[in-house]
Amino acid sequence: MKKYMQLRKKDYEEICSMLSIDPETDLIATHILHSKLTHLTVRKTFRKLKSIIKHKIVLLFGPGPSLENSIEQLLTLVKNFRKEVVIVAVDGATKALVKFGIDVDIIITDLDGSIEAIRKSLENGSTVVVHAHGDNISKINEITDILPKEGIIGTTQTKETFKVKNLGGFTDGDRAAYLAANMQAEILFLIGYDFGEIVGKFSKPDSKNEDFQASERKLIKFTIAKKLLSQLPNLFPSTKFYNFLIQGEEIENIPKITLSGFEELLNQKKTK
Repeated sequence: MKKYMQLRKKDYEEICSMLSIDPETDLIATHILHSKLTHLTVRKTFRKLKSIIKHKIVLLFGPGPSLENSIEQLLTLVKNFRKEVVIVAVDGATKALVKFGIDVDIIITDLDGSIEAIRKSLENGSTVVVHAHGDNISKINEITDILPKEGIIGTTQTKETFKVKNLGGFTDGDRAAYLAANMQAEILFLIGYDFGEIVGKFSKPDSKNEDFQASERKLIKFTIAKKLLSQLPNLFPSTKFYNFLIQGEEIENIPKITLSGFEELLNQKKTK
């Protein structure tokens, strides 16, 4: 496999310091995930993933508080242009997309969202990118039965293995964007990437179906995610990035786009 843009060691060390992460636990999680994946199916899935994304318009749906409202605004467009776009769900956003009848092509997850939704999406043909870190070892063990199947690849934020790759980013949201950019997406739209003080209800399956106040740790993660996302246009100049933002905070270097602007870009792609 060719070398992709990874999470830089300097950035990783800074993140570990900010969040009091023990890098050794990330390595342990990575090797546990590695041991449960099958090399042949990982290679097949990795090739499939790139073929799905390369030179395509990719819609990244994050589980922010604006997610359902954003989906409602975009629903007609997504359905009309379904063959022209790739739908990527950031962890718990999978559940919301399924609720609105939108098939998900790719799920990016560290297993914080609904495991049931991930299982069902895999059965329906979605590609699942499972991330390993020190806090989700028990969750990795929980899905041991599906990990060897075709349709799953593994990622890490530390030293990679030949079955678990470091494809950049740290949180699910920015990892999704780095993965798509690494796979040479033509255009990336961020949707439901709010980064405010409220966490969307789809972020956690135990949220009691309500948005909730972000913890201090979560706010630090939001800061990290925004910084990593803001670096994307410089790192991947051949990919265009847009933020469909209806609430929340702007991301430096990634311009906001309106619904009409969104539709115009999709129409341009369809007529090419």
